[in-house]
Amino acid sequence: MVYGLPAHGDTPVDPHSAFTRIGKYPIDGGLVDGPVYGTIYGSLIGIRLAEPDEYAAFQSPLVVYHDDYGDYSTNEPTMDGTAVLIYLLALKENEGLNSATTSPRPGR
Repeated sequence: MVYGLPAHGDTPVDPHSAFTRIGKYPIDGGLVDGPVYGTIYGSLIGIRLAEPDEYAAFQSPLVVYHDDYGDYSTNEPTMDGTAVLIYLLALKENEGLNSATTSPRPGR
């Protein structure tokens, strides 16, 4: 899941990041870890949700996700994932630019 995307949709708002928690800096475009298997989540130490779980109705023994600063396993920004996302988006933009310049104009 990407922080800030979609602009008017369900996007992470409380990532496990001091940058956003203390400094109130947005990290739009940053990728967060996302859901993990319930067995992995259940074995982790030190997770304490700071707020009530707004996704409680959707949690299951199979998969867990929390949009909460206290959950470092599912809601932590990931630099390597964000770097790959930026690369992919730049590649797609470049493909779009190339196809726009090589496509024949309508009516010709």
